[in-house]
Amino acid sequence: MVETIQDTWREYSTFYISYLNKRWDNISPMEYGIVLVSIAVVGWLLMRSGARKA
Repeated sequence: MVETIQDTWREYSTFYISYLNKRWDNISPMEYGIVLVSIAVVGWLLMRSGARKA
């Protein structure tokens, strides 16, 4: 049972890692901009919420 779960997890993770690597290698400039803006927004939200707790 545990071996089956581990094999399934390994197979899915290998598939998605290779898919994301191929996708990243063929990313367009617009998609790259979206990634950068998303990172900036998430970082800004995290810093903003962190300032309230301090």
